[in-house]
Amino acid sequence: MAKKDASFTLEILDGEMRVVLSGRSLTLPLEEGLDEEGDPVLVVSIDEAECWDDGSELSLKDLQKLLERIEDECEARDIAIEFE
Repeated sequence: MAKKDASFTLEILDGEMRVVLSGRSLTLPLEEGLDEEGDPVLVVSIDEAECWDDGSELSLKDLQKLLERIEDECEARDIAIEFE
């Protein structure tokens, strides 16, 4: 089991989600939607997540780590999310 990185933060703002991992930030657009059962869900767009906010390249490994951490944090906050 991988050790969790203590340097992760997640902010959910109006129309966007900002995540910080090891001092690097990434802002992702989001919108409110409904899941298949009609329950509220936040839909996070990752299609254009190619660069960190500073313009440097976002590796697939870092993106996968971010998505896992986002899912864990949202689950802990009882927030339903979907990635598209």
